[in-house]
Amino acid sequence: METSETHKKSGKTHATKIAMSVAFGLAVSKAAVGFITGSLSILSSAVDSILDIAASFFNFLAIKKAEEPADTGHQYGHGKYEAMATFIQSIIIFVSGLFILISAWDKFINNKHPEVSSASMIVMGISIGATIFLTIYLRYVAKKENSSVIAADAMHYSIDLYTNVGILLALFIIKLTGLTVIDSIVAAIVAVYIIFSAIKLSLQVSKQLLDSSIADEAYGKLLKVLDSFGDYHLDFHRLRTRSAGNEIFIDMHLTLCRKLTLDEVHQITDGIEQAIEKEIPGADVTIHPEPCHHGDNDHGECNSARIRQGLKKLQTH
Repeated sequence: METSETHKKSGKTHATKIAMSVAFGLAVSKAAVGFITGSLSILSSAVDSILDIAASFFNFLAIKKAEEPADTGHQYGHGKYEAMATFIQSIIIFVSGLFILISAWDKFINNKHPEVSSASMIVMGISIGATIFLTIYLRYVAKKENSSVIAADAMHYSIDLYTNVGILLALFIIKLTGLTVIDSIVAAIVAVYIIFSAIKLSLQVSKQLLDSSIADEAYGKLLKVLDSFGDYHLDFHRLRTRSAGNEIFIDMHLTLCRKLTLDEVHQITDGIEQAIEKEIPGADVTIHPEPCHHGDNDHGECNSARIRQGLKKLQTH
């Protein structure tokens, strides 16, 4: 029987396989129409689809590597391979946007505009439909499995979508008004959006590569869980968090009553770990228990009898 983690892993690799399959189908169809009609624009689009296949294959390899279990050389696992692949993808997306912006300027200066033909319109229409499906699907998988590399792949394919939609929109406007400059304007708007999206993606994934703290929403859930166990511990300190891929690492020191037995300490820390993992999927929690400084005659905050009574209630849940 497969675990939820196995399903999560297979979901990400399955998504990249679908992306490669769709890109392969588009590349073949575009190349066929391009050679038959002699359209350079269609052939260049086919080459772009081939590059999409290469990008998705690179992401597939990164995900497979990230899914490998921890070993002696990578004791925290290989999750950062996914973050590194996302960062590289953001650079590719940034360069693509910059290229589109330069091309838009070239079109504006030299008064170039796309060729209008029935074949190119049909192929672009099919390409847009397939890319819409693929982009929506990849975004769904990225959100469901908290995968930055799948989100980057979705953004990469959205470049094709925005570009093709922009070209079609420009073609219709040019056909209606005769203003060829519209093509350059639409392309420039799309390029600027892509460039800023790539910068935003790179900044987000850089937090993982630089071991930044987890997102505020997850951190808030963590504090809420710790507060809910306030009757069992005196305080927590040296709380540290970081993420790698879709894994979250949390470690902390927890001050407990020195009169508790080792088994009782384990019950408390184990209960906290399970509660955190329930609220924050993918969390890997490490708790270092420390004895309190209260003496044997101190029955103030550190009251082992009260804590043991609470443990009985904890065991019933």
